[in-house]
Amino acid sequence: MKITMRCSLLFLLSLCACLFSLEPMTSRNELNGSVDSKNFDVFASFIFWTAKEAGADCWAEVITTHGSASSNILKSIPFNWDPGFKVGIGYKQPEWDIQTYYTWFYTLGKDSVSSLPGSVLSTFLGNFYIDNEQGSGINGPPYQKASIDWSIRFHMFDCELARLFLISESLTLRPFFGAKGGWIHQAIHTKWYNPDLSAIQFLGSPDYSVGTEKLNNNFWGIGPQFGVHTKWLLLTKQKQSFYLLSDLSGAIMWGHWSFGDIFENSIQQKTVIDFAPLNYGASMIRSFLGCGWETCFSNQSSLSLKLGYETQFWLNQLQFYSFVAGRFANALTLQGGTFALLFDY
Repeated sequence: MKITMRCSLLFLLSLCACLFSLEPMTSRNELNGSVDSKNFDVFASFIFWTAKEAGADCWAEVITTHGSASSNILKSIPFNWDPGFKVGIGYKQPEWDIQTYYTWFYTLGKDSVSSLPGSVLSTFLGNFYIDNEQGSGINGPPYQKASIDWSIRFHMFDCELARLFLISESLTLRPFFGAKGGWIHQAIHTKWYNPDLSAIQFLGSPDYSVGTEKLNNNFWGIGPQFGVHTKWLLLTKQKQSFYLLSDLSGAIMWGHWSFGDIFENSIQQKTVIDFAPLNYGASMIRSFLGCGWETCFSNQSSLSLKLGYETQFWLNQLQFYSFVAGRFANALTLQGGTFALLFDY
């Protein structure tokens, strides 16, 4: 996975370097052939995405025994499809343009489990160390029921400086470089009900009825980005056009991760897992494939609508310690539909 990511980023860098070394052609309005003057554009996008993250696929284990046979069910978290948005502004010259935009997305995954008494086990670290400072045994208290809420808050700022190349009358490439920065905060809240403390001999505390564990995996980063926007004109009629779009970009960022893991139960016992923060490189790749429609009102203004499917792949985003897997280094994938409205004036 890491090798694929590095090769993709190197390919993007090489492609952008080759395109920027070419002589640019004068940017023309594709509908009427006139030379574009300096102008501004504003745009907004409605996004409808979902999340997928390794590490969210095993938050609890359900272990049951029937005679000589036993079963182990791993509980995963299904993230919802949720709305978000992008807003931005740009400035264009005949050969160069710059765009700055902000992306906001929030999603929440929920799950719960209820089984036989003493059959539900946590895969998180704080649960294992409650009243067990020495880390004895092979698992924490078993429970009868449990629930989880896992939220992801995504805030990202992008700035792109691009150069337009007319490959043919119907094909344009727009390589760009710029900066990306923002933060991704993940919060995991779990509740555990009706523990069977008789199964854990080393626990000397009185019985408790409910335990809660709250974890945080918070990231922020900033760094350079680069990529290529491709536009293929399919149909032009009067002052309207229909075209296909594709984007491929990547970023290499300096990243900072901070963590929290606190377990508390109903008799006021508390365990705090102290994770040291991390500082090192973070990388991501973004792709988009879709179509667009544009209409011109004059030589100076136009309106564009774009619709497509977008994927963002954030490498090594989940980094906290798990009881069953040690330190995670798992990727976060955000994907879904994007509908954009752009006004150029």
